[in-house]
Amino acid sequence: VKIESLRLDWLLLAVSLDAPPSTSTMDDEGYPRPHSHLLSWGYSQLILHLIKLPADFITKEKMTDICRSCGFWPGYLTLCLELERRREAFTNIVYLNDMSLMEGDNGWIPETVEEWKLLLHLIQNKSTRPAPQESLNGSLSDGPSPINVENVALLLAKAMGPDRAWSLLQECGLALELSEKFTRTCDVLRIAEKRQRHLNCFRFLGIVNNTTMNMSIQICLPDTTFSSCGYTPERP
Repeated sequence: VKIESLRLDWLLLAVSLDAPPSTSTMDDEGYPRPHSHLLSWGYSQLILHLIKLPADFITKEKMTDICRSCGFWPGYLTLCLELERRREAFTNIVYLNDMSLMEGDNGWIPETVEEWKLLLHLIQNKSTRPAPQESLNGSLSDGPSPINVENVALLLAKAMGPDRAWSLLQECGLALELSEKFTRTCDVLRIAEKRQRHLNCFRFLGIVNNTTMNMSIQICLPDTTFSSCGYTPERP
C-alpha cells in the first residue's frame, strides 16, 4: 500500500511541475482542447513510466483520474486502453481532433460495429457544438488531419470494406455528408478486392506470373482507368 501511495504522490508531482496551463489542455467543460495531447510536458517520460508500472486496478483508476484532471492526454489514453474504458477514450479522442490517434499499429481503431456507431455519433454531436479554439500551431488547418465524418468514413471503408461501410453510414444518416473523394476511394477499394480475389484464384491454381497478374487487372479495370492512371498493362 505504501508503494502504491508513493507512486501516486510521484505522479501528482510530475504532472504539476513544468506542465502547460490547464486552460491549454481543457475547455470550460473539462473536455480536451484540440491537439492538446501534443503539448510539451517537462516530465512526460517520467509520467508515462509511472503509469506503465504494474499496479492494482484501484491504483490504475486513480492514475487515470489524475491524468484526466490535469489534461495529460497521452497518459490518460494509455490507461483507458489498459482499463478497457474504450467509450470514454473515444469521446476524448474526438475532442482532441487528430486522426493520427486512430491510425498506425497503436491507433485507437473501433473493434466492433457498435464502436463505429459510437464514434460516428460522437462526431455528429461535436459538429453541433461551437467551433473550437485555434490549434496549437495557429489555425486549425495548420494542425493534424481532423477527426470528421469524411476522414472517419474513409477509415471505416478501409477497415470494413466499402459496401458495409456505406450501409453503416446510411444507417447513421451520414451518407449525404460525404464527398466525391469518398466515392472514388470506395471504387478503388472495390477494384482492389476484386483483383485480390482473382489473384487468390490464380494462386490456388498455381499459375501466378506477370501474365496472370495483368489479366487480373484487366478483368477489374476498363482501359480508360489504365490510361487515367498512366499505366498500360501488357496484353496476354
